[in-house]
Amino acid sequence: MSNCVITLLKKEAEENSFTLFSEIFGELCLSDSAAIKQSSGAVYGILAESDSILGEGVKAINPDSNLYPVYWGKDIAPVSRLKAHVQNHQSTGNANLRSREELVGKHLFFGAILVSRYTEFEAHLHSKYPPMIGTGARGRVSQIIEIRN
Repeated sequence: MSNCVITLLKKEAEENSFTLFSEIFGELCLSDSAAIKQSSGAVYGILAESDSILGEGVKAINPDSNLYPVYWGKDIAPVSRLKAHVQNHQSTGNANLRSREELVGKHLFFGAILVSRYTEFEAHLHSKYPPMIGTGARGRVSQIIEIRN
């Protein structure tokens, strides 16, 4: 099953030469501080269906659409990040979605894909589709995981 977020993410990845993966694999190197060496990372997004603009500078993903970018992120475990954005975890740099008045009553969609160069791909999405929440500034970098691609 696919949705509007997956369709957009795959289109952008393919058009911009990011390799798509359908699996994740790697090695565990227990003697290394970055012990988990994996093939790819996930980039995820949240889109809102809305008949009105969600904020200054936020544009629909295309002129004929009523889908607006709410948030772009990257992680090796995107569902746990989405959970943090919904549950308002205080220490994780989350989007605190439940407190956003602009989103009340809106239909929200999420999706994630595994890609090469996931930090670059997230930055590309921020640049092309500025979201309602987040600046595109580089977030925390994992000390235990290394993406090899």
